[in-house]
Amino acid sequence: MKVKKIVLTGGPCAGKTTVLDVLRQRFAGQVLVVPEVASILLSGGFPVPGKDVNWSPEWQKAFQSAILSVQIQVENVYELKGIQEKINLLICDRGILDGAAYTPGGLDAFCKFYRIPLKEALGRYSAVIHLESLAVGNPELYGKTNNSNRFEALTEAQKLEYSARQVWKSHPRFCFVNCKRGIEGKISKAIEIVKNFLE
Repeated sequence: MKVKKIVLTGGPCAGKTTVLDVLRQRFAGQVLVVPEVASILLSGGFPVPGKDVNWSPEWQKAFQSAILSVQIQVENVYELKGIQEKINLLICDRGILDGAAYTPGGLDAFCKFYRIPLKEALGRYSAVIHLESLAVGNPELYGKTNNSNRFEALTEAQKLEYSARQVWKSHPRFCFVNCKRGIEGKISKAIEIVKNFLE
């Protein structure tokens, strides 16, 4: 049994949590949602910049290294869970390349430093859905209300949005969903894509 994976990604405050909640409910018993590893680490004791420790390039490197190793294993175990439960589609809250958006030098530097073959990394996923961040689409609405671990200022969030797009844009099934659709439009598009993989 082949278990497929779809990445749901985007810059900070893009609506990922809301979209994932809807997908989890709408396709209960048909898909498994792989949680965001960064949030697991930050809420589980990994020192948070601005709260527990000052941000530094060394912190960023350590954090991305931790995310990457955990992400790969979490996805692998969710694949086993999918096989066990006869569910052949995973929706991943970010994928292994998302860390490149936070890495100086972008995707090339990220793949070189962590020794990740790009083609192989992209090939892990059947599709990538990128939700545009409010930081770019509607900057006046950008805030920190839905994630207590979010620490990016507006300008930093805008940079991350553009960087995240660059990271995944070479995936053959990259779907960019902009803010003009509103959250309901983002939800509808995500449902449409997931349905296509379940048919």
